[in-house]
Amino acid sequence: MPMGPSPRDTRSEFASGPRVPGAVFFDIDDVSSPSRLPHMRPSSTTFARVMDRMGISPEDTVFVYALEGCAFAHRAYWTFAFAGYHDPCRVKLVQGSLDEWERCGGPLDREAILDGSGGDGRMFRASELKSDSPPRYVTFRNNDGGDNQSVADADGVLAVVDGTATDALTTIVVDARSAGRFHGRDPEPRPGLRGGHIPGSINVPFISLLDPADVTRFRPMEEVRAIFVEAGIEPLGNGGDGAPPRKRRVICTCGSGVTAAALAVGLEECGLREKGDISIYDGSWIDWGGRDDTPIATD
Repeated sequence: MPMGPSPRDTRSEFASGPRVPGAVFFDIDDVSSPSRLPHMRPSSTTFARVMDRMGISPEDTVFVYALEGCAFAHRAYWTFAFAGYHDPCRVKLVQGSLDEWERCGGPLDREAILDGSGGDGRMFRASELKSDSPPRYVTFRNNDGGDNQSVADADGVLAVVDGTATDALTTIVVDARSAGRFHGRDPEPRPGLRGGHIPGSINVPFISLLDPADVTRFRPMEEVRAIFVEAGIEPLGNGGDGAPPRKRRVICTCGSGVTAAALAVGLEECGLREKGDISIYDGSWIDWGGRDDTPIATD
C-alpha cells in the first residue's frame, strides 16, 4: 500500500509503476469520513467496503509501504491496526521505502495500469463504491461508537485539559509538530489557525523519531524510547513501588492527525505503552487551533 509525499501525484506514479507485485493503492484522504476536517478516520462500513473492493479480507496480512521521503505510511498503518478494523498482528509497517526495495533487488511490477478507474481493484476511488451495498466481511470490527479509545475528539481533549475527564490525571497529550509551531513562534501552514499548543501538552516532533536518512524508517527503538522518556513519558511500571506511571494514557496530536500516527506507532513499538493506552486526536490542530472555544498555551 504505497503512499508518497505531497504534491507528487502518487496515484499516477503507482499506475505507471514500478510497484511491489500485487500491491494496491491506498489513499488516506480517499477513504476518510466526510467532514470540514481533513484525513478523518473512515467509518467501519466504508472501510469494509473499501477492503472488499481491494480484495482484502480480515484474515489477510497487510504490508504498508511508502515511497522514499514519505512520512504518511504511519497513518495508513494506524487506520488498520489502531482503529480496530483489522487484527493488529496481521498489519505490518515496512521499515524502508519502495526505492530501497528496488535497490536491494526486490521484485517489481513495472507494467503500467491503463484502467484509470481501477477496474481490477488496485487503484479504484472510494467514490466508485455503491453506498447501498453491504460489505462482504462483517468481521471487520465496528469501532464507530464512543467506546473506541484509539480516537479522541476536541471535547474529550478539552475534558482532559479542564480536569473534568475521569482519567484527566492519568492522561498526557503529546504534540508531533515542530517546536516552533508548538510554541507559537512559527506560523501554521494553514491559514486561519491560531498559534501555540494544547495547555499541558508536551512536544515530541515526529521527525525526531525517524531515521534522518530515510523517514520511512524509525530510529533504533532504544533511541525512540529515550526521546519519549526525556520528553516526560514515564515507562510502564515506573510510578514507584512497581505502580503504573501517573500518566498512563497518551493522546497523540499534530497538525491534521497524520504525523501523530508516527508517535502512536513509536510509543507501542518501543514498549512504552500498549495499543489500548494510545489515542490519536483525529482533528488535531486544524480542529483545536481553528476553534474559538479551546484554550491555547504558548509557553
